[in-house]
Amino acid sequence: MPTKRKYNVKGTKDFIVLAGIFFFLCLWAVKDAWYPSPKVLEKHPEEVAVAFEVAGSIGQLHVAEGDSIGEEQVLAELHHAKIQEKFDTAKKEYSDAKNQHALMDEALRNAVKNGASSEGITELKQGRVDAQTAMDSALEEVNDIRAKLDATELRAPGKGVVKKVLVSLHAQVEAGETVIAIDPKDHFYLFNKSLAIFSFIAFWVFLGIHILAQ
Repeated sequence: MPTKRKYNVKGTKDFIVLAGIFFFLCLWAVKDAWYPSPKVLEKHPEEVAVAFEVAGSIGQLHVAEGDSIGEEQVLAELHHAKIQEKFDTAKKEYSDAKNQHALMDEALRNAVKNGASSEGITELKQGRVDAQTAMDSALEEVNDIRAKLDATELRAPGKGVVKKVLVSLHAQVEAGETVIAIDPKDHFYLFNKSLAIFSFIAFWVFLGIHILAQ
């Protein structure tokens, strides 16, 4: 009577260990993909709300729901005709102050070169200081108004897809009020869902090998 042949796969404990690893990996991926913690949601938000830093009325909407957007893309603008007018005026005043400073600087150099009196040079030096002060003040005004003008533009914080547009043209909005909701282009959740499925399959494959190898 022929003896029974016994098959044995060496190291079958390796398969049960691998099955265990993939089981816990699957649980971890499922948690992050479908039940993310507040910390994960903070790092990988499922929706990003964007808002103006200042109050005003909507002048232009550059996107619609479903549009793909890029980082720093202008999404909407507030009416800013008055601020633009102030900005143009401030730029002209700065240009005039800069020219005046250049004239005073040139006059002082010529006075020193031509041997002007000390009283005259002192007066020109004071005039140049005053012109510098006026120029610096005008530049500060330009920068302040430019910041206000920039605040009338709503830019995308990153790539994504416009999920909701919560305002209409000429609507009044407050500073910090959500204007547009964005679905960020973040593959974190898709990766974890794929990892969960792969780990689930791998768990059963290695568990099956372990059982068959006994």
